[in-house]
Amino acid sequence: MLVRIFTYLIGGDRSPEIQNMACTNKGFYARITSHEDIKNKVFEYIKILARPMVLYQHDHPIHWTPVYVGGKSSRYDSQMEGQLMTSVTAPILDRRNHTTKTANLLGIVGTDVSVEEIQKLVPPYKLGVNGYSFIVDNNGRVLYHPDLRPLPGNANYEETLKPRYMSVDLSEVELAEYDGPAHPFNNSLLLDLRHDMIDQKEGETVFAVKIHYDNMKRVIIRKHNYFYKSIERTPFSLGLALPEGYGMYELLAEQEIKHSIINVTEYFKGNKWKIHPDWVYCEYNAGSEKWFSTPEERVLHFLTRTGRPGWKWMSLRPKSRSSQHKQASKPDKDSYYCDKTLVQSLVLDALVTDGFDKRGGNGMRKEDNQNPIAILMALLHSYSRKNR
Repeated sequence: MLVRIFTYLIGGDRSPEIQNMACTNKGFYARITSHEDIKNKVFEYIKILARPMVLYQHDHPIHWTPVYVGGKSSRYDSQMEGQLMTSVTAPILDRRNHTTKTANLLGIVGTDVSVEEIQKLVPPYKLGVNGYSFIVDNNGRVLYHPDLRPLPGNANYEETLKPRYMSVDLSEVELAEYDGPAHPFNNSLLLDLRHDMIDQKEGETVFAVKIHYDNMKRVIIRKHNYFYKSIERTPFSLGLALPEGYGMYELLAEQEIKHSIINVTEYFKGNKWKIHPDWVYCEYNAGSEKWFSTPEERVLHFLTRTGRPGWKWMSLRPKSRSSQHKQASKPDKDSYYCDKTLVQSLVLDALVTDGFDKRGGNGMRKEDNQNPIAILMALLHSYSRKNR
């Protein structure tokens, strides 16, 4: 492996030996004689390291930080503090077609990314009630995981969590069943999983882990199937954990909105309905100026749009078409994402349960007996009312 040596002589006379050491090892030599020289000459190494990327037109290297606490979020406490974030940066190199190419570093571009936005890319409803996803970086540190969460109620938790949440390892949140040195099987498989994800390999494995319930008051042991794969052009790997036996069957229950006889918004009148707070049914691009006070208001807005001419389901996340030198155009700002399967399943739930509170007795009418889903939902509704 090539090692470059950069040498700096502070004050004193010239030193041919130190200069020769740097030049022989493809480094850089500088003599610092004043405070003004420190910044200018020390950072010369950046130009040296950037030179191959400029001369050979390589892609700009992209750097992602570990997770840290910052920004604003209402997810964790009432003070809107403690959103988990990661940052991505890349150098801007001078690639102009000069007669003599120079490796000039023009600057650094970067942005902060909310971990909540990254989690949206893996719809939790597709993983089942006990399945979950997680991401680790190339050091085995967790970007997000169900057991990676701040501690609400701590007045200074933004300061106390920042160093802690930059160094949580996968082996600290995935608790493999371990019965001591005589039975290290599960723990070894966990470490193998961690090692493969660090190396950004693709694969799958299965082993038993400890799962907690009721705010860690109860613990059970359950076998999980793990599937993992690297995320292209990032130091991260995505993992999926599914309890053993999951994935064999899928329940498909949707109401095609286009074929609905009446306007589907009729099923969502009043304020006696709620949607899952962590599921993304529909949303506009981050650059949109549209704002909604509740998730229910946003869903109702998109349900209204589905009845208009020209409606299209955008089940893939939109990519901005604007260049980095221009402000996003109006179509980019108004682009949206809408999960067709999830929204139409919600409409079916609303259709089947429509009017339950208005019906007497066991909540069923004679004509409902033809619909087995309606019978099941009515019985569940009747049972819940009796046990209130």
